[in-house]
Amino acid sequence: MAKDTDMTVGNPFVLIGTFSFSLVTGNLFQQLYTFADTVIIGKKIGALGLAAFGGTEWLIFMVNGLVIGLVQGFSILLGNCFGEKNEERFCRYYQTSKKICLVMAVALTAVFWLISGRILKMLGTKDEVYPMAKAYVDTIFLGIPFLAFYQLFSGALRSRGNSRVPLLAMTVSSLCNIFLDILFVNVLEFGIAGAALGTILSEFVVMLICGYFFYHDQRQIVYDRVSTANDRTVAARLFRMGLPMAMQSFITSVGGLIVVNRINQYDITFLAGYTAAVKLYGLLEIAASSFGMAAAAYVSQNYGADRTDRIRQGVHASVVMGVAVSLVCSGIMAIGGRSILQLFIDTSDMMEAVLGYGFEFLKILAVFFPFLYILYILRAVLQGINNTVVPMISSFAQLAMRLLCATVLTRLIGYEGIFWGEVSAWLFADAVLFITYRMDMKKIGRSSVTV
Repeated sequence: MAKDTDMTVGNPFVLIGTFSFSLVTGNLFQQLYTFADTVIIGKKIGALGLAAFGGTEWLIFMVNGLVIGLVQGFSILLGNCFGEKNEERFCRYYQTSKKICLVMAVALTAVFWLISGRILKMLGTKDEVYPMAKAYVDTIFLGIPFLAFYQLFSGALRSRGNSRVPLLAMTVSSLCNIFLDILFVNVLEFGIAGAALGTILSEFVVMLICGYFFYHDQRQIVYDRVSTANDRTVAARLFRMGLPMAMQSFITSVGGLIVVNRINQYDITFLAGYTAAVKLYGLLEIAASSFGMAAAAYVSQNYGADRTDRIRQGVHASVVMGVAVSLVCSGIMAIGGRSILQLFIDTSDMMEAVLGYGFEFLKILAVFFPFLYILYILRAVLQGINNTVVPMISSFAQLAMRLLCATVLTRLIGYEGIFWGEVSAWLFADAVLFITYRMDMKKIGRSSVTV
């Protein structure tokens, strides 16, 4: 199960396609339980529960993004080490990463537990949903340590070309989460906090599975025996790679929080419809993130091996496959979106209004969905060649567009400005990333020897 894959040799379409398929399947199960969360909350608690759930999404994304971004930066360097065939260096980078994750997890849990209520108030969370929203985020934040170490173990595995174990872990975890949601929300009636409890317990499961398989291989066991005492250079390089990626997620989430603040000025039906649409959008987005992670693993290994020619081939393969999948997703949103949204909503008087808002958002997303996939791939490619600064800058581009549309465009065309802010953010970021990719590849081509 825990087999490494050398991506510096072989057909890029086959390597990236196979790697992406495993990640898509695993991430599909991950999104399946968030999809199930939304269905269960919408049916059991109603529009108020759905609104509370949706109103916390960007706050949770902010915290999770800080963790995931930092650790993904670490995994890029681990991939470079593996591509260089330098196991000792891989060991040192891994162990230092583990220490950083421990400190980060404890600190973030304490900080966000203390300030979650204030943030929700700043977002303009409505009084009728505030107690549910606070209970949900406070429970989710207790799982930050599980998230941090799951990301570390799975990132280390992916850096070595192993996407099978993360697939197994996410499959088991997702099925566990759905079962626990039904138990805690429908049977034991813990309310929206029950859905959060199911999520963090499932993160604990996926952490255990990835950790077990990472350490199961005898080569990995020695990683904890490699001394990193006083190795500040390793820690500094990890932070130089990881912090821009963490800030990238943080900046994106700030834009999302501004949008939430604006959304909270509309009625409950708009927030519920927006939330339902975002959940379907998130389910269809997983292939984009999976192609991105596959591209990052492929490019980081080939960059470490100084294979510039293969980097270009891998980017071409990723974009072709990504755009093809995105067009299928666009069709699902445009043709079946309204029917799917009905799964989230009870038969209350608010149902038609909620469906109307949600489906309108999906139709706009469907037209521009290929640009989201290209965004994920280009961002991951730049990160794979150790350029994490421009992807962070692209997040500022996304923030600017979301802020502009939420504060200015909504005054001109109403709530639809929120919808157009999302696709405008993709287009602006794509422009920044594409220009940088072309420039960086020219520099690499001049300084590298093609093998």
